[in-house]
Amino acid sequence: MIGTELNGIGISGVSTKRGTGSLDTREKILNVSVELFMENGYPGTPLSLIASKLGFSKAALYYHFKNKDDILNGILNPLLDRIDALLEEAPQRFTDAESRWKFLVTYSDLMLSDPRAVSVLAIGGSQVWLPESIYNRIERHRVRTIELTMLPGMSDEEKVRSILLMDMMHRETVFDKRRFVIDGMTPERRREIVYSFIKKSFED
Repeated sequence: MIGTELNGIGISGVSTKRGTGSLDTREKILNVSVELFMENGYPGTPLSLIASKLGFSKAALYYHFKNKDDILNGILNPLLDRIDALLEEAPQRFTDAESRWKFLVTYSDLMLSDPRAVSVLAIGGSQVWLPESIYNRIERHRVRTIELTMLPGMSDEEKVRSILLMDMMHRETVFDKRRFVIDGMTPERRREIVYSFIKKSFED
């Protein structure tokens, strides 16, 4: 079952604790920034608001981060670095459907393992607001994962279907409660159903 493979990982919120101790100052800044970005959008969250929420002066904030983009990098780069590593380890092309699906599940697990980053990527339902360097990096990831779904000998129709299915998988990985429209269904259950559909569609 896909739900078992994904280990029930969700994106239900942003953690504010590391074990039982307090987070260090840098982590507090990142977590509060995520909350404010989600409330106000990235462009609508000035550094002064982040500092005020934390009870800091802007000078204290600048001690840890040089600007707002630097905070965003602190939120997203750990996840993006792990995706880079996964894609570097992948073969140039998969030759069978089973290996391809195992890779896609691993990729999805990796995305879902960082709810803080995924919460930010879900803001506004798209990533067009991201700084160009981050947007381009994410776009390279998207293109490469689509390339990895293309098995040898696929027809044009199968290639187009792979693109559509990967777009669906990306949308289901990066979504928040606003996209969750079925009463009583958890995000994990919705994702299990969608991924089962994607897997079956790849195999048909």
